[in-house]
Amino acid sequence: MNRICTKRFGWRALAAFTWTLAAAPLLAPPSAARAAAASAECDEACLKGFMDTYLHALAAHDPRGVPVAAHYRYTENGAQLALGEALWVTFNSYGPYRHDVFDPETGGVASYLSVLENHELPFSDLLAVRLKVVHRRITEIETVVTRHARSAANLPPKDPSWMQIMQRTEPEAGRLSRKALESGALGYLRSVAFHDGGLAPYAESCIRLENGNVTALGPHDAPPVPLGAAPTQVPGEPQRPNLLGIGCGKQLGYRSYSFITGYEDARFPIVDVKRQLVFAVFDFMRRGNVESWSYQGHTFAMPEGMRYPNEILNTEIFKFVDGKISRVEAVFEGPQAYKRGTGWPGGTPAESRAVGQ
Repeated sequence: MNRICTKRFGWRALAAFTWTLAAAPLLAPPSAARAAAASAECDEACLKGFMDTYLHALAAHDPRGVPVAAHYRYTENGAQLALGEALWVTFNSYGPYRHDVFDPETGGVASYLSVLENHELPFSDLLAVRLKVVHRRITEIETVVTRHARSAANLPPKDPSWMQIMQRTEPEAGRLSRKALESGALGYLRSVAFHDGGLAPYAESCIRLENGNVTALGPHDAPPVPLGAAPTQVPGEPQRPNLLGIGCGKQLGYRSYSFITGYEDARFPIVDVKRQLVFAVFDFMRRGNVESWSYQGHTFAMPEGMRYPNEILNTEIFKFVDGKISRVEAVFEGPQAYKRGTGWPGGTPAESRAVGQ
């Protein structure tokens, strides 16, 4: 088996170097010839083949089946590991859900999947896998496993329009450039961290699924999966409002998500300009000092888990329609230690609200 890349390089230095290479198209967009060459090297079918091979090897508990480069890096939930450890030991089988995102220009492919681990039925785990393919070898493997995701059984959505919208090719006239798509995705992170829906290009029809659960819904949108339980009634508080049905952007103005105080390690390693998709990885930070939020003169306590320093390791797929964020799907894990990071530093600069804001 190939040696782990860090036997030659320190992992932070290598991660920063890898991000520099990945970010190069942002600094100097490739020529049409370079882009065509990259696509010819490994197109969508090729990238899907690499993901199929990886997933087959995981199912067989045999990392020797993964065509890695001489120097590669593998993480699970932000920790650098050797292939064959962690989920490779406890994996049982795949569930009914798989959602792929491709970026032939950079050799990137990512998948969301439902999985069974340690025979704990139903399929209660969600798995995000990102691969980077260079010269027909895998150089990066980033995985996030969300265990005991209560809404994993909702996936795939019973409403076929969810995947139809996610997977359709958008008209060229309404497409954003790669750089503009990344900027819009970063705007989403900023809008949540600064509880300001005006910082991101939200569509009126905006639905968000987080670990299989609907957490945002536009005023005219039908939920693609069954809705979860109504907001928990806290003794001594009035009935908590249901903020579904007002869209992704307006929801932020009520500050029910203000326990999120910043983000770090934000990267956008996969961008599908044709389908207007962005696959992002980042951490949402919680400083722990936001104890409540207010609505129509009433004050509501934040959940206990939001009221101490921690952060969430997020992977998210953003779908843009006519230049606006229309669908968001997230697979995330946590809470983890405050400012622990994604395990892949070197993304956009971290941002946080000032203490007291």
